[in-house]
Amino acid sequence: MAGCQMYLLYALRQRKRRVYRFTAVLGIGFFLLGIARIWYMQQQSYTIETILKEQETSLSVETDASRGWQTENEKTILQGKIEKKERKNNQTRLYLNHVFLRIGDKTYKTNSVLVRLKQEPSDQSCRIGTTIVLEGNIRQLNRAANDGNYDEFQYYHSLNMDYHFDAERICGEYGREDVLAEKLFMIKEKLKEDYINNLSKRNAGILGTMLLGDKELLEKEVSTVFQQAGASHVLVISGMHISCIGLFCYGLLRKKGNSLCACTAAVVFLLCYVKMTGMGISAIRAWIMFALLMAAKLSGRSYDSRTALSVAVLVLLWENPYLVENAGLQFSVAAILGVVVVAKCIGQLFPREQKEQTQERKTGDKAANKIREKWKRQIRQNFLVSLSVQLTTLPLVAYYYYEVPVYALLLNLLIVSLLSIVLINGITATLLMCMGKIVVGRLFAGPVIMMLELLLDGIYVGVSWCSRLPGATKIVGQWPIQRIIFYYLMLAATCLLIKNRTKKSGNRDGNRNTNILLRKFPIALIGSVVLLLVLRPVKSNHLMAVLDVGQGDGIYVRLGEDTNLFLDGGSTDVSKVGTYRILPFLKSNGITKIDYWFISHYDEDHVNGLLEVLETEYSVENIILPGKQPDVKNYQSICALAERRNIPIVYMKEGDCIRSGEDTISCLLPDGEYQAEDENGKSMILLYQTKYISGIFTGDAGEAEENWLLEKQRLWKVDFLKVGHHGSKYSSTEKFLKALSPELALISCGENNRYGHPHQETINRLKEASAEIFDTMEGGQISLEEEKGRITIHSFR
Repeated sequence: MAGCQMYLLYALRQRKRRVYRFTAVLGIGFFLLGIARIWYMQQQSYTIETILKEQETSLSVETDASRGWQTENEKTILQGKIEKKERKNNQTRLYLNHVFLRIGDKTYKTNSVLVRLKQEPSDQSCRIGTTIVLEGNIRQLNRAANDGNYDEFQYYHSLNMDYHFDAERICGEYGREDVLAEKLFMIKEKLKEDYINNLSKRNAGILGTMLLGDKELLEKEVSTVFQQAGASHVLVISGMHISCIGLFCYGLLRKKGNSLCACTAAVVFLLCYVKMTGMGISAIRAWIMFALLMAAKLSGRSYDSRTALSVAVLVLLWENPYLVENAGLQFSVAAILGVVVVAKCIGQLFPREQKEQTQERKTGDKAANKIREKWKRQIRQNFLVSLSVQLTTLPLVAYYYYEVPVYALLLNLLIVSLLSIVLINGITATLLMCMGKIVVGRLFAGPVIMMLELLLDGIYVGVSWCSRLPGATKIVGQWPIQRIIFYYLMLAATCLLIKNRTKKSGNRDGNRNTNILLRKFPIALIGSVVLLLVLRPVKSNHLMAVLDVGQGDGIYVRLGEDTNLFLDGGSTDVSKVGTYRILPFLKSNGITKIDYWFISHYDEDHVNGLLEVLETEYSVENIILPGKQPDVKNYQSICALAERRNIPIVYMKEGDCIRSGEDTISCLLPDGEYQAEDENGKSMILLYQTKYISGIFTGDAGEAEENWLLEKQRLWKVDFLKVGHHGSKYSSTEKFLKALSPELALISCGENNRYGHPHQETINRLKEASAEIFDTMEGGQISLEEEKGRITIHSFR
């Protein structure tokens, strides 16, 4: 809105005032229409929070055995029209729109929903286009519990979905099916089978993702490698894929008929292809832009990419305004702006050199010169496109992935050159696989598939090698919105500067020195901004953070100004806790390494996250252990991984201390005298002291260990207590709490855990000790932040 206002003021100084005023007013009009559209959509459907609130339910409502129903987990009835379906993890999933949800005697109209079928449907059921009635349970979407963690609710909300539905039974199905959509789905499933039968497992997953938009066959390791190397765009149906396929189809048909038939057929074919691949956001955007390109060719008008992009985005946002927060749409728009705006500006810094007149007149020399010039132009174009896309998507990569690939520019230079060849070869191989029963198909399929395998293997080897290079990724943390806005403003200012200087210089001065001076300043400006923003990671204010890792422990602690500690790291009820909770937290806060990683004892809920981290390339400088236990499996695993990565192991005992500035963390137990009766009793107990705050970490130590510390007089008043053993009633005794007198009690435990942590007896003792209680089960990550000597505490939720 403010941008349109400024544009309107700027228009007053221009000659073509009416055009500029009309443009500004049009922008304001679209903005107001967008607000009205969002308001209308919000009024049309109930959110799942509203429904559950009206039903006065909770996740822990008891079953009324006499009546045989549950309020929240009772069998609910769902009705909706099947928009599309997919296979994932050997399970059929349906996407429904026009949804009505019935709970008890009330019926609600809701947003779209994703349905997971517990039983495999028959071939004649669940046809796309039909209206289906299902019985099952609502599944609420998970919200992020820690910094940097995946927010399932936010992602699906951007797709206009508020919940998922686990269907146990199909009650009925009626209405006319969408024959075309159903046939396309069957073709897609048949092509996946062909890929499995004719290609290696890895290449079948890569090609299935590139051409079919289906990640069911894609191995997680392959996806991770492409992401780390900065080549994730290869594994989505992007605008490049759509453009290559659409233009190839148009060029093929244009040779056989007139422009009208070729344009129409290409647009229709591409629409069917987009529908078959699942109607992804980037694919729909690319199809709209391609349709406008074909319309421009038919009408004899020029095609403007920026106008086409604007139309495509407006169409998508009108259908679903929440897409404005969808990462896929943001990356797609940023990449296109990079190609059509930034690449054009940067290209002016590298004008093509004038061809030198040669004395040679031989035909062979002319042909060789043409080939050389063609290769130079292609390399130059690929370089500009790759550089521009990296520049425009860099803030989004930092915001969503917290690290940037260092060698992505050179890698994408190679991939962009090969991608069109791979796509054409992949399409050819796919057609030949479909003609496997025909003699022609059997004759030519073998060599083409072999060539495709070589190309895919080459891309994977290049990406894998690039991801393993030293410093392949740079952790920058999650960029705040202010930094992203500043970056884009600087990039826009640089592009305007290049454009204006080029326009002023024009052709009036052909002096090479003038052109060099023209190029140097903008390049230096771009480089300075990138170095300033990229090489300087986001600095976190966290003094300490108790992560929500489910039933387990994972605690980040800062010592001094720049010494990073991590205590424990594991869980018994969260899968891949190190990969999906601990590492994203560290990277999002710009923590590039852990100087000392402490393990209180060797139970699974304190160790398995560290083992996952040690399998990656994340930097851990030292591992601190409570003692040697050669017969314990987790101890053996830690030692083996530490040896493989050359990480020193230090065994800490009472009296040992780590100091950074005025801050210290010291060991109270083990002390060489005390003999624990069980594994929990062998926990390392640590005292944390800074000039602002002090606290104690007790691991899973119990009453016996607390009494030992009281007897040895090693305890005194602290500001906070990390409550022992996840709030067990066998820890945090009355005498122990009286000696510590903590103001804050921090509890790490999982929701609805089987142990019943935290026990009510422990809660009562903490309240009697006047401690304010924070727990990860309800509030998520617990953060203590320090700024200018002031300590604040808050829960993530």
